[in-house]
Amino acid sequence: MAEINHWKYLHECDLSGYTLVIPSVAVGNVGQLASDLVVSSLSMTKIALVYSPALIPMAGYDPYKLGSTTIAGCCELYLCESRKIVILLLRAPLVYKYAKQFLTEVVEKFKAESIKDIVILTSSFAHEKRHIMTSPFRYVTNDLCPYISKLKTLDWVEHEPKEETLKIIGGGFAALLYEIIKEKSVPCLVIYKFASEGDNIPDAYEMVHYLNTVVPLFDDDLYSKLIHPPSWNLMYGSPPPRDIY
Repeated sequence: MAEINHWKYLHECDLSGYTLVIPSVAVGNVGQLASDLVVSSLSMTKIALVYSPALIPMAGYDPYKLGSTTIAGCCELYLCESRKIVILLLRAPLVYKYAKQFLTEVVEKFKAESIKDIVILTSSFAHEKRHIMTSPFRYVTNDLCPYISKLKTLDWVEHEPKEETLKIIGGGFAALLYEIIKEKSVPCLVIYKFASEGDNIPDAYEMVHYLNTVVPLFDDDLYSKLIHPPSWNLMYGSPPPRDIY
C-alpha cells in the first residue's frame, strides 16, 4: 500500500497500553463534542497532526486555548499520559474514495504501537430508535473487547439487530472503522447515542459519562470536572442584535 498519509509528530510518545478514542463525524457530532470535552477537561497535549487525501483541508484557531498562536487542522492526535488515553480527533467528514485506506492505516499504525484497545464514539438518527422506552445509548463490542465482563454488569443496551456487518444509520464512518478493527484483531468498543441535529452539548455530557464508566478518566463528581472548550462559546453564533426588535 503506497504511503499517501503523513503523520507529523510534535512529541514522541510510547503508546503501548493506551486506549485510543476515535469520534466519528456523525449526526449531531455527538462523538466529536464529547471528545472536545475530554480534551479540554483533561488539558490533553496535542502530539501529532495528520495530512491525508481522505481529509477535507481545513484550518482554524486553537479550539482549546484562547490567545494561542497555534492553528488547528482537520485531524489531530491528543494525549493524556496520566489516564493513558489518546484521542484522534477529526473535524470534518472523510472523503469517501480514500476513507477505507485511511482508516486501515490508522488501525494498523496504532496496532503496531501496541495500544490496548480502540473506542469509537458516534451517534445515530433519533428516528432509528426502535424501542422508545429504553436508553438512547447503544454499544457494540468485538470478541477481544476488554470491557465485556464489565458491560454485562451495567444496565446498558446492546446494538440490535446483530447483523453480519455492523450498520449505524447516520453514524458516519463508525461502522466501516469497526469492521476494519475487527478484521485486524484489535480490541474494540463502539458507543453511540440516538440524536438529532441541534444543541447537542447535553448529548456530549452524557456520552462522556458513559465513556467514563468503562474507561475511567475522571474521579468522583464527574460533571464538576468537565470544562467547556472556548470554541463552544459561539457554537451557534452570537445572539441576535437588539436593534431588530
